[in-house]
Amino acid sequence: MLNVYNKCLVLLLLPFSFAVSASAQAPQSIDANKIDVTILYESLCPDSINFMTKQLAPAYDKLKANLNINLVPFGKSRSVNYGSEFYCQHGPAECSGNRLQSCVLNQQSTQDQRVRFAICQMATRDKQSVEECANLVDLSSDVGNCVNTKLGTQLQLLAEQVTNQYAPKFVPTIVYNGEFNQLLQDASFYDFHATVCKLLQKRGIANESCQ
Repeated sequence: MLNVYNKCLVLLLLPFSFAVSASAQAPQSIDANKIDVTILYESLCPDSINFMTKQLAPAYDKLKANLNINLVPFGKSRSVNYGSEFYCQHGPAECSGNRLQSCVLNQQSTQDQRVRFAICQMATRDKQSVEECANLVDLSSDVGNCVNTKLGTQLQLLAEQVTNQYAPKFVPTIVYNGEFNQLLQDASFYDFHATVCKLLQKRGIANESCQ
């Protein structure tokens, strides 16, 4: 395994007493010109921050017309007693960061707003405050009624269900069209733009930035 993943390696997950429901499945695009990309990440993981800010950020504007992106802030966390507690790889601060992101991303919004918010939030030093990044993309930063209630718990349990479908061995994990592929994962971590371009070209989909 490449050294770059060492900081975000597997934590042993406890068995869960609920099944993955149909509603927990990552959304799939019905647009033939779009590729579904599910990004499993966690708020304080250095590799997640690196991918979001150095790979997704510079490529997004060029590729967004051909992407259906699903952001899942959970990573190597785990729930206990149906969400009465969460344990996260990088401690309680990461649990708070994941929950905050889930609540902001749950608002009615466009893909642009969600992706730009997540990139901004991952780049900021203060992962416990969402005001700056939410305001930047015209989303509400007033998410206390989500973070401090059962809704925040339910969103994190849902993120856990989606994450567990793929049983990621490292974070971030990038999944294309609902199926994990290790070769695509490795390529995406180092050149997300080129990886997406190859997938688009394979399907005969034109994107000017891939020329």
